[in-house]
Amino acid sequence: MQDIDNIAVVGGGVMGSGIGQVFLQNGYTVSVRDIDADILEAAEERIRSGNYGLDRAVEGGYLTEAERADALDRLTLTTDLGEAVEDADLLVEAVTEDLSLKGQVFQAVDAVTEDIPLYSNTSGFSVASIANAVSDPSRVAVAHFFNPAPVMPLVEVVQSEQTDQAVVDLMEELCEAVGKEPVVIDDAPGEYGFVANRCYAAMREEARKVVDEGVATEEQVDTAMEEGYNLPVGPFSLAGLGEEWD
Repeated sequence: MQDIDNIAVVGGGVMGSGIGQVFLQNGYTVSVRDIDADILEAAEERIRSGNYGLDRAVEGGYLTEAERADALDRLTLTTDLGEAVEDADLLVEAVTEDLSLKGQVFQAVDAVTEDIPLYSNTSGFSVASIANAVSDPSRVAVAHFFNPAPVMPLVEVVQSEQTDQAVVDLMEELCEAVGKEPVVIDDAPGEYGFVANRCYAAMREEARKVVDEGVATEEQVDTAMEEGYNLPVGPFSLAGLGEEWD
């Protein structure tokens, strides 16, 4: 793997701060950029003392006090995109799941970077639709971290026909270096979602049909999937008691 020291994360929400924390805990220098200073303040608090933050990692014996302090010393929070990418070896975008917004972000990133790999944490937009926003689509891929990023192992690494293989290989190797399980898959323009979310959506739709047809209750569906397929939580419990699907 090429030498990676500095990582820029654009978007300081739940996913951006979680992804930033993953890299901080593994020795990388991270700049998190957001346009809202209040969001950045919340991001720092989440990284420091959130449910999956560095304080909890120390309490659980995964980090020492000194390692937590060192991680925080390597964190920069900024509203200035130029500052965030100044020394970056790669960039991960993690803004709200809105294709127009992501396009605007990648256009802005394209204007202030030259050849570093660019990754989107989108949970379902195609690589091609995002890469259209930059002058060189070969440097764009998806790195879909699952929430909460500090603890969930899976990362879907998605490549389009235009993505440079080195960009894919770099993220795959980086994920392995930080203890994640990367799955490299091909882009599917016209579909929303990659592997895990598309399969989950199909299961969720069928679970709703089972309940609507009077075959079983939500609780029975959850029990069947948890006990029959060893899911840690059934589809209705995971979605928040089914009502949100209506």
